[in-house]
Amino acid sequence: MPWPSIADFTAAVQNPVVCFKDGDPELAAGQVGLHPARGTPLVYSGNFAAVYPVECGGGRKYAVRCFTREVKDQQERYGHLDDYLSGVRPDAFVRFQYHEQGIQIRGEWYPIVKMTWVEGRRLDRFVEDNLSRPDVILDICARWRGANGSLRGLGIAHNDLQHGNVMVQHDDALRLVDYDGIFLPRFQGEPSPELGHQHYQHPLRTADDYNDQVDNFPALVIYLSLLALSHDPGLWQRFYTQENLLLTKKDYADPANSQCFHALKSNPDATVRHLAGFLEECCSRPLEEVQDLESVLADAPSVTAASSVSAQAAGAGPPAPAAPVVSAPQPPTGLSYRSLLQGGQSPQPAPAATATNPTPASVAPPQSAVASPVMTCPQCNLANPVELVYCDDEGCASVLYPGNRFCAYCGESIPVNGNYCPECGSRLV
Repeated sequence: MPWPSIADFTAAVQNPVVCFKDGDPELAAGQVGLHPARGTPLVYSGNFAAVYPVECGGGRKYAVRCFTREVKDQQERYGHLDDYLSGVRPDAFVRFQYHEQGIQIRGEWYPIVKMTWVEGRRLDRFVEDNLSRPDVILDICARWRGANGSLRGLGIAHNDLQHGNVMVQHDDALRLVDYDGIFLPRFQGEPSPELGHQHYQHPLRTADDYNDQVDNFPALVIYLSLLALSHDPGLWQRFYTQENLLLTKKDYADPANSQCFHALKSNPDATVRHLAGFLEECCSRPLEEVQDLESVLADAPSVTAASSVSAQAAGAGPPAPAAPVVSAPQPPTGLSYRSLLQGGQSPQPAPAATATNPTPASVAPPQSAVASPVMTCPQCNLANPVELVYCDDEGCASVLYPGNRFCAYCGESIPVNGNYCPECGSRLV
């Protein structure tokens, strides 16, 4: 029997009590979001999945991912991911459940992924709405560093970093979606199940490039694009195509003749110019030689007064404020970043990436053990491991410890049990 099409899935979800019956009772009792004009189910389609919003009781809302092609070992992969992130799930990740028997079509069961719905905007739409606010774009730069540092510290890679898989919530927190191709250490040596968005991936990438460094190139592409736009928002009108931020596959294939690379290397900001030159060199290097984002930024020049003056002289208006001094957590020696988080410890992020202090800091020494073995959620009464900050019940996710603190760099409200800001990568003191 042929695999269902998007039209098949769309027809099925119009009757949740039938298509989700015996698969997920909560979804079976839910209501699929409808298009306001046509009255048909809302669907967001990608390369390999169709996503439907489903509202359930208690104000809970989910994104139901229906796969538009069969993917080998998908259930096993999601199971490994869920196990690996147990107790250490980064804030950039949303909660999910994989159901092998998820949706029924013509009497046959097909898998789905049920994910907590992320209210917010795609990264490109958020950027477009804030082009006149360089401080906001710079804040997203800092948050992007923190999100990438969390993945790097855990030894995993998203494998398809691009604007469509980065959501910006109303509080400007970043959330990554689409975990179909994620890399875990146990997948080392296997071929990549996907190659990612063509306008964000290294031009020499193949399915053999599947490891914890595979995000290095797209992470730099996104950071460079955001930083460049904070200093020259006019780049958006020139190079945004709705399928990228600034750069495209053609730019990576021939950077010497790329108008976008030329514009980036002429940016009023010295850091942008340096990163653009580095990225251009990376396009002709083997993928394994592309450094991670924090290592690249450690060698980048700081914004100088001269660059600010040149920005005003070029008619770019007042210089954008400097990005918050934040950095991502570093993989420790001896104890892993993941094991520290599972043990309730807090990673020590690197100091500011400057020429005078290029050496990353090590992880803070383990703190004393927490006396109580569990923390009862004040909302749903679930007994949670003490190392968690939020309730592990995906329908609750309440803050476990009363009394919040605030990050000195990005201002985000952090539960009292957290010593590391998951939004911008800073250690709370």
